[in-house]
Amino acid sequence: MKFWIKTLGCKVNQVESAYIHERLRKTGFYPARSEEGAELFILNSCAVTERACLEAKKILKQWKKFQPKIVIFTGCSAQVLAEEFKEMAKNLEFPHFIILGQDKKYEPEKFLESTLRENLSLMIQVDPTFETCYPLILEEFYGHSRAFVKIQDGCSNFCSYCIVPYSRGPSRSIGEEHILKQIRIFLEQGYEEIVLTGIHLGMWGEDLNPKKKLPELLFKIEELLKSFQKPLNLRLSSLEVNEINEDFLIFARQSQFLCPHFHIPLQSGSNVILQKMNRKYSAEEYLEKVWALYSLFPYATFGADILIGFPGEGEREFFETYALIEKSPLNWLHIFPFSERPGTPAKNMSSKVSTEEKKKRLEILQKLSREKRLSFLKKNLGTVRKAILEEEKKGSIKALTDNYLQVLIPNRKVSEASRGKLIKVKILRVRDNLLEAEPLEDKEIMKT
Repeated sequence: MKFWIKTLGCKVNQVESAYIHERLRKTGFYPARSEEGAELFILNSCAVTERACLEAKKILKQWKKFQPKIVIFTGCSAQVLAEEFKEMAKNLEFPHFIILGQDKKYEPEKFLESTLRENLSLMIQVDPTFETCYPLILEEFYGHSRAFVKIQDGCSNFCSYCIVPYSRGPSRSIGEEHILKQIRIFLEQGYEEIVLTGIHLGMWGEDLNPKKKLPELLFKIEELLKSFQKPLNLRLSSLEVNEINEDFLIFARQSQFLCPHFHIPLQSGSNVILQKMNRKYSAEEYLEKVWALYSLFPYATFGADILIGFPGEGEREFFETYALIEKSPLNWLHIFPFSERPGTPAKNMSSKVSTEEKKKRLEILQKLSREKRLSFLKKNLGTVRKAILEEEKKGSIKALTDNYLQVLIPNRKVSEASRGKLIKVKILRVRDNLLEAEPLEDKEIMKT
């Protein structure tokens, strides 16, 4: 039977989908080249925003036209909204519809076999509790030029707007030995960038016995990368500002491989709103920590999540956020309007912000974001960066620099074997908000 997987949401979901893909291949299933050729459809969903849930529903409706034999629905929405999607599945009348919670999705073949054997039209396997973090080992990260390594799952912060502690459970760490084994496998396969992923990356080790801290793991990974005696990248997917402490800064100063790219969620620049959100820092602390990193990495991409229109956010609180962003080194913003999530304290808060006002504030911050990003792109003109070769696109090569800039290398092509390789590039110009670069070494690319 041929299968098709669609993944929504975060990098952790991408790792987990890759594991499902590998597991199915090992148990006699085959990946389809397109949706038209598949019989088994798998949707690994997200639940962070209302929009993510609506996207999942839209995809399921679209799949109806392909007449799938079996549909597996899993991920965060499956964990917390199983009943809602069960009713939707009945209306879509798929022959077999399986809903798998977070701890069930790693053995899809088991539930496929029982569904077909018993000829079940609907199966729901969702456990409300969460076991230890499932230790994924991938032999290959299909279709990716960079290797993502999951080191942690879940979150114990319980921000008042966030559904993640309910959809993913408390913070749980994968053991150090297991992580190092996965990284070694990827490096031996030829990957030259490792991306550490987790739901709350900085909480790695807090639940282990004995307790450990993320910088301890980072130093062990650094030693492993050194043993390969070649240029490599180590990228962190996200860090909370509280976790940018002296131990982390010591690692950052010493590392040969750490990418100058830091995604540090802000959510709001208003202390009043941060407190209502149950965020555990102040606006002043955020600025101090980000500027400390900037002093070490003045050409880094500094990204942040911004949540606008949170209940109680008036004009004053919004413009406190605007002012903080304006005077910060942030240069890449992920801005999204507040949406109520079931079971969260924020759902029942008063002083809601209207949809019209949220749209207005979104446009204001998007304009500021574009201005700051363009300024950062221009700052990088003339610089030399390490870049991962990703794909060929219309006679040019698309590459990603260590400081998270998408660059195009015109009039070049790249072989499949060279995807994911690191080369040095010089950034030449900004064109239509894209950077053009020239290679300083041609070992992996060819002229067209």
